[in-house]
Order: sequence, then C-alpha cells, then structure tokens
Amino acid sequence: MSGRVKVTLSLRGDLVRRVRSRLALEGRSLSDLVEELLETYDSEGLLDELCDELGLERRFYADAEVKSGRPRGLRAEDVVGEVRHGRGERVSGHERHS
Repeated sequence: MSGRVKVTLSLRGDLVRRVRSRLALEGRSLSDLVEELLETYDSEGLLDELCDELGLERRFYADAEVKSGRPRGLRAEDVVGEVRHGRGERVSGHERHS
C-alpha cells in the first residue's frame, strides 16, 4: 500500500453533513468512504478489462432479469435435499466395525 495523499474536494455542504453524521454512527470517516468508493471505481475498470478479454457482455442486470433468465424446473433446495437424504440412507445403511 502506498502512502496517503491529501485531496481537496468541493462538495455540497448539506450532503457532507448528512453523510458525516451517518458515518459517525458507523465509526467511519469521510476519507474511509471516499477511499472505498475510489477502490470500487478502480475495480470496475479491472472487471471491464476481464469481460473484454473473456468476450463477456459488460452491463448490470436487474434482479428481475436474473430471475427470469434462470432455468425453470427443479429448485436447487429440492435437489440438495434429495442428495442429502440419499447420502444419509447410504451412510446409515453401513454397519460400524469395531
């Protein structure tokens, strides 16, 4: 990690006051939040590059789009339950050797 850099920003006063109040309740500083947002912004660039390399579409999907694109049929929890039930029967069917 490199050293810290002091940055001067011009932001709306009312916004800064509200955000600082909320951050104080969370035990965080405005600098913490800005750094987190900058890291997120920076990582999005990396993700864009990876998508380009892998030939993937770069866009965000709404929850409804994700849900509607899922295959229909068996529910994952039903499949997992059946597998666990079958494994339980196989394990309990074995005799213990002392």
